[in-house]
Formats: sequence, C-alpha cells, structure tokens
Amino acid sequence: MTLRHLSRHSLAAAILASALVIAAVAPAEAGRMACVSARDEIALNARVLQTELMVAALACGEQRRYNAFVTTFRREIAAQGSSLRRFFSRAYGYAGTRRLNAFVTRLANDASIRSSAGSRRYCVAAGSLMAEALAAKPGDFERLSRSRNLSCR
Repeated sequence: MTLRHLSRHSLAAAILASALVIAAVAPAEAGRMACVSARDEIALNARVLQTELMVAALACGEQRRYNAFVTTFRREIAAQGSSLRRFFSRAYGYAGTRRLNAFVTRLANDASIRSSAGSRRYCVAAGSLMAEALAAKPGDFERLSRSRNLSCR
C-alpha cells in the first residue's frame, strides 16, 4: 500500500468524522431541525474545507498557502459563512450561534486529532487538497468544496 493509498484512508476517516459531526449536531432536536437544502449542504461543505485547510496550515506549516486560499476565496468564504449562519439560525433559533460555534469547534478538533495521529500522512493528503484549492478559481469554490480529495476524508 502506497503513501497515497494510506492518505486516502485518512481522508475517508476525516469525511466520515465530518459526516458524523453533521449528523450529531442536534439529535435531540431532530424533529424541529430545518431540512438541509442544497445551498445549506454547500455551506456545510465549505466550512469543512476551510477547517481542513486551516488545520493543515497549523499542523503542516502551510500558513502561506492557507493565507493565499483565504485571500483568493474571501468573498466565497464570507458568502458561505453567511449561509451557514442562516442555516443554524433556522435549525436552532436562538441557540443557532452557540450550535454553530460548537459545530465549527468540533470540526477543528476532529481535524486536529487526525493531523496529530497520522502527521505525515495527514500532511501529504492536506498538501494535495491545498494544491487543488490553490489551482481553483473563485467561480470553482462550490465544486472545490465537494472535492473528491475532501469527500474521501
């Protein structure tokens, strides 16, 4: 098994963890939770992408490339952040901000645990994702947030 294959396993574990986080956002309130629209899903995926790249920046010394990503996609990140805040507000009402903060923290913590558990593999996979992100244009942000490299996490 090559390092590339190992990093794909690491990526698969990451997306599974992210999916579990999304599924666990409010199991007790599932009955009143708003349906996830295609737009909400894009915003959720965008947050996962941004978090993965942020943790990679810190864990793998990719700060320069992460800053370039944020600069390139500033408008898209802000727009998806607004969509995500609206989703959490719709889903949780007055508790939306608190739930969103908990969600983002859990994503970052999960990514951090993966980065420390398989540092070299994580950084190789994160480097590929970072390269893909930097090769994309702002109009490709939605496609990028659904990236195969990200969805294999």
